[in-house]
Amino acid sequence: MSGARPKGRRPAGGLLVLCAVLAAAAGWTVEQGARMTDLRESDTDRAQRLAGLHHRQHPGKGRYYVPEAAVLAGPPGGPRVAYLHYRLGGGPDSNLDDFVRVYDLPAPGAPAPLPPDLAAALPGEEPAQGALLPEPPGGPERRIFALDLDTGFAGADDVYVRAVG
Repeated sequence: MSGARPKGRRPAGGLLVLCAVLAAAAGWTVEQGARMTDLRESDTDRAQRLAGLHHRQHPGKGRYYVPEAAVLAGPPGGPRVAYLHYRLGGGPDSNLDDFVRVYDLPAPGAPAPLPPDLAAALPGEEPAQGALLPEPPGGPERRIFALDLDTGFAGADDVYVRAVG
């Protein structure tokens, strides 16, 4: 019996290899799942943050607006410019008054021309002017314009934003 091989080494070795394969497969699955659910910010998120209009910058409001168009421009490492266009649905739940409340903005003021680069950056036909919302000193470098497509200003169907940062 001294030359006999111990029973049980082969199954234990096989079980050890099987465990190693399963552990590697589980690690690969977790890594692939993490890649698929990568929550990196999009350019739209970055543009909204630059303009101070990202929903996480205004917690507790219970709602937020999603831009119809958002463009983030500028050289890497240089000043970035965000161009945003919000189309408001009108009605009691989605209008300029609610937009101003959600983002803690002042009421629209006098008409002002939209910056040429804002109109050029966004897709579609942009208006020549809109009611400019005054910005408090020390806030983000941005200009927000409200426009009503039917009357020109009051009631505002659209909000255009240009922010630099």
